[in-house]
Amino acid sequence: TIRSSRCRFAARLNSGVRTHMEDIRTMTGAEMFARRDATETEVATLIGQLVFSYSRLVSALHYCVAWHNDGANLDAYGKSAEGYSSADLINKIASQAQTHFGSGSLAFKKYASWAKRAHSAREFRNVVMHSRWGIEPYGRHAIAVSTPPFAEPQRERIVTSSKLQAACETCTALATELGEL
Repeated sequence: TIRSSRCRFAARLNSGVRTHMEDIRTMTGAEMFARRDATETEVATLIGQLVFSYSRLVSALHYCVAWHNDGANLDAYGKSAEGYSSADLINKIASQAQTHFGSGSLAFKKYASWAKRAHSAREFRNVVMHSRWGIEPYGRHAIAVSTPPFAEPQRERIVTSSKLQAACETCTALATELGEL
């Protein structure tokens, strides 16, 4: 019955077998729907965590740009800050580092490496926030579609829970590293 199938599937999820259930041919319809629901909940939770992690990174970007030159222009920063995108802030930080340390210095190279990783995190965040989302029919991963409906070809990206978790950790690490540079 459907009820017993759901109970069996819930037991499998709770026993840690979920990640090893790749033989989808043996799944019942109820198991498939339960797996999709569980994956959707997990992905949605991680997207929420990414929103907070990325927000902390953006705050760190603003603090870094605002306190350049020991905060000499701090009073004026609030007026100009509203127009800065995350990309603008990352580029501004790299530019400030180049001016302050010189383009050949080790310190600037560390900032440049950091900026490259920060842009990569920003680009992934943009995909996450500006895509239409679905769950693969068997619940193995999420699919982010970054093109409008009816646009061809569709740009789809498979997004796993581990990729989202890594993105959260990357944003946190980038914010911490910026404070240490």
